[in-house]
Amino acid sequence: MKVIRQILRFLPTLLTALILALIVWVSAVTSSDPNEIVTYPKPIPLSVLGLDPDLIIAGDIVDTVTVTIRAPHSIQQELVSKPESIHAFVNLSGLEAGVHTLQPEVTIDIRPARVEKISPETIMVTLENLLTREFPIDLQLTGSLPIGYESSQPSLEAETVLITGPESKVSQVVRVIANVDLNNVTTSISRAVELKPLDNRGVIVSGVSLNPTQVTVEIPVRQLGGYRNVFVKVVTTGQVAQGFYLTGISVNPPTITIYTTDPALATNMPAYIETVPISLNGVREGFESVVALNLPEGIQVVGEQNVTVTVGIAAIQSSLQLVDVPIEAVNVASGLKVTLSPDRVNLYLSGPLYLLEQLNVANIKVTVDLEGKTAGTYQLTPSVDLVYEDLELDSILPATVEVVLSR
Repeated sequence: MKVIRQILRFLPTLLTALILALIVWVSAVTSSDPNEIVTYPKPIPLSVLGLDPDLIIAGDIVDTVTVTIRAPHSIQQELVSKPESIHAFVNLSGLEAGVHTLQPEVTIDIRPARVEKISPETIMVTLENLLTREFPIDLQLTGSLPIGYESSQPSLEAETVLITGPESKVSQVVRVIANVDLNNVTTSISRAVELKPLDNRGVIVSGVSLNPTQVTVEIPVRQLGGYRNVFVKVVTTGQVAQGFYLTGISVNPPTITIYTTDPALATNMPAYIETVPISLNGVREGFESVVALNLPEGIQVVGEQNVTVTVGIAAIQSSLQLVDVPIEAVNVASGLKVTLSPDRVNLYLSGPLYLLEQLNVANIKVTVDLEGKTAGTYQLTPSVDLVYEDLELDSILPATVEVVLSR
């Protein structure tokens, strides 16, 4: 009993010492790893929990939040390196269709840490009943087949489609179409076509899902008897001018449709129709010409009777070196004598071969302009006057000459 009384007598002192020790320990820990309030640098993805399977979120919902966290400096650093340790969510458990204002929640896997602020503080969520309806697929054929072709009854891989989504959206859908363009189609079609849900104005309804999203459409297409597609063969005569070459010949349209009352004649004819001959004799530049077709007897063209032929022609390119071309001094002041060193240069030229062949030292002028120059020594760059502007001066050697003006 005496021992217990002695312990009780010293108990306040012991408790005081323990509290002081705890305070010292907390102070030491805090000073070495102080608490910080930091707004987390990356937005946190927002998860949705507890959504009734018979409901769907209509419209947009905030998908991230910004979090401010109070934690020791070391924990803050760890959270930055482990963003997956922070989880944000809204809980929709027990909610019915309608508009709801919810507070996002945040949990942190690493401790100690406390959430000080979540932005935004509230999130508005609109829930609607999930609705599924079945619609027949309406095949829409636009455009028309080329003349001489016909199509048979089209077939679809599926006849109906399921539309799922918010009740307000699904209720807007009045039909689902698959659109196929027949323009320029000359062979049977087997094509995967996207399905489009439309409202009563013909506008695509967004925010709904389709199953399937596309359907395979098959449309048999065949060419009628007596019709045939053939390509156009351009016929030329003569040769382009010397020093030029043909860069290419194109024809528009490249293929045409022909017709004959005798289907056997269409079947047995060559796979091309020739143009009337086009003369290239002595031609020096490209041209475009409307040309008639040389049609066999009994054959006629469906549509435009002529074609447009484009002919490309260019000059053959080459290069030339001219040696010891004299330099002429111009605009020399009265009373001054000119000494050039050197007084001749070598020229390296390029351009059309037919122009280079006409060129010689006599019809090229190399000058140094001395206008305003007084007695003295100058380093000047000669200028070259080429007779033909299509020629290029590639180099002049030397590039500068010494000019001495004396009295």
